[in-house]
Amino acid sequence: MLDFQDNNMLEISFPFAQKTVKGNVKLPFSKSESNRALMIAAYGGFPLEINSLSDANDTVLLQKLLCSFCQGASVFDCEDAGTVARFLMTFLAGKQGEWTLTGSSRLCQRPMGDLVVALRHLGASIEYLGNDDCLPVKIKGADIQGGKVTLNVEKSSQFASSLLLAAPMWPRGLKLHLKGDMNSLPYIDMTIAMMQKAGAKCQRTGGFVKVDYSPYQNVKQIVTSDWSAASYWFELAALSDDCDLLLENLSFDSLQGDAAIAEMMRQFGVNAIEDGFGIRLKKKHLNAENLVFDFSNTPDLFPAVVATCAGLRLETYFKGVKNLGLKESDRVGAMAEELGKIGAILLRISEDEVCLSFEKPHSSGSQPIVFDPHNDHRIAMAIAPLALKIGDFCVINPRVVEKSYPFFWREVGKIFSLH
Repeated sequence: MLDFQDNNMLEISFPFAQKTVKGNVKLPFSKSESNRALMIAAYGGFPLEINSLSDANDTVLLQKLLCSFCQGASVFDCEDAGTVARFLMTFLAGKQGEWTLTGSSRLCQRPMGDLVVALRHLGASIEYLGNDDCLPVKIKGADIQGGKVTLNVEKSSQFASSLLLAAPMWPRGLKLHLKGDMNSLPYIDMTIAMMQKAGAKCQRTGGFVKVDYSPYQNVKQIVTSDWSAASYWFELAALSDDCDLLLENLSFDSLQGDAAIAEMMRQFGVNAIEDGFGIRLKKKHLNAENLVFDFSNTPDLFPAVVATCAGLRLETYFKGVKNLGLKESDRVGAMAEELGKIGAILLRISEDEVCLSFEKPHSSGSQPIVFDPHNDHRIAMAIAPLALKIGDFCVINPRVVEKSYPFFWREVGKIFSLH
């Protein structure tokens, strides 16, 4: 049962003796694919032809800001959406005029500098209005011709996607050398695949990407269900004793790197089978030991996987986490604080490695635990399935999930009410 105490507090109840979950789950359409489709249409100058667009706040915001550009706006508030800010920075840098790009206090702490350096090399004029490396910025747009540039993508793959999406429209195209640890490489490959579908001549060979001048064609983009959102239902399945969950319209035939969650969760006894209506999750015998997970390419899966390990009380080693402090929250710190409330210890071994251990058995106590998602949609969603293991608890600021999965709590309530 879900009980919204007010807009800022949600109480979650689950029949504690009942550990079977079943039902059909509706997933949002991928905001990553939707945002790229919006940018392709904006660069191509044609109406978006798409099967379904994500209704995540980030996608709604990007669509709104692109419309406001067409209506003569000069200030663009990207709120807390890093993808929106990074995609718009390149877009505005290539448009004649003066533009201000800003966002929430958290967004104005997140890195932008490597993208700014690359755009300046290509002829853009961008001035920091506050701290270097961060929003807000003043952009004096100009006709970018393209050329060769080296880009450090260690802090975010979105820098590369931002440049690549614009490059087919540049007369000299783009020869892009990716520098540093190429984290989240599947997101860059998703960008390239969607560009190619729209007629772009774009190819990646290792750390080099070549894009020819090849204006986009107006083709229908197919946006699929969101694998990042699916990770919380895989978590729920892993924490159950038995399950039969159908994730509607989800397919292994996906451009999304977060489809890796299926293989990760297999180690917790979750069997995922595509059956024509989506992907069905069944629970098998758990035989997990010596667990090691690497999130270098799939950072958005960290909250669901670490919460699963905490719920199952499995000591685990995680690597590929050094950029998680650059997300909507410091996700390692946030998960350490929240999972500490159930007796889990998330200890940082190095900049890129953490391990999970336990100090004592969890005891629910007389009062429900109050979890704080740290204004991070993925922390909030990763916490929800823990009800199967710890009983009733509360989540503050539950509506933060609207950033990527606006109807998440409705789906959770639907599944929990079946018991």
